[in-house]
Amino acid sequence: MATPGSLTIGGDSSRINSTSNSNNSSATRTKGENGFTILASVYNPASDSYIQNYQAIVFDAVTDTGIRRQADITSYPVESGAEVSDHVQIKNNTFKLSGVITETPVRLEKDLLYSAGVNGTRISQAIQYLDKIFDSRQPITLVTEHKVYENVILSGISYDYKSEFAMQFDLEFEQIRLVSTATVNVIATKTQGNKSVGGTVKQRVVNNAPKKTESDTVTTEFKK
Repeated sequence: MATPGSLTIGGDSSRINSTSNSNNSSATRTKGENGFTILASVYNPASDSYIQNYQAIVFDAVTDTGIRRQADITSYPVESGAEVSDHVQIKNNTFKLSGVITETPVRLEKDLLYSAGVNGTRISQAIQYLDKIFDSRQPITLVTEHKVYENVILSGISYDYKSEFAMQFDLEFEQIRLVSTATVNVIATKTQGNKSVGGTVKQRVVNNAPKKTESDTVTTEFKK
């Protein structure tokens, strides 16, 4: 908590541009508090934990997963000896996922679609939940086979009917980076400006000019 006389100006260097969330353990919160998770793979060792503790959506099959990392690099010359990394800006990670939801899954996971069972509402529920994630504009967790990505925004949805009992969803994501804050004490000093005070100032002037010599003036008398 910031104290009086402190100013929030920056963050811990270990947390700057972090893509991880600093919330408490997900196991101590409800699924609703933990938020949504989309699983591109159930073969990640953490998959079971996310299915159990989050509002998870598991695709019956994933045909494509793409991850893209980019950086903006200055086009101007960099002075020799300068820190090159100062002229490179890392952009947000982006992801693409193509997954299929069917009404007749081979394997049922205990995710949000589990309650639909095989009664013909899995696709409609998937559309409902994905629309809810998109409209909320809140970060979610994306689980791939090899990594878990936090603070991911669902930025695009498209879906096509592959058959009467299956639908393919094409999803796009972007991962945002978080910056934490820290407090630094600031000491304020009061400076007093110069005041102009009216008054009479006496000043001695040294006059080195030659003194004027006075003499009598003789008027010549003209005789008539």
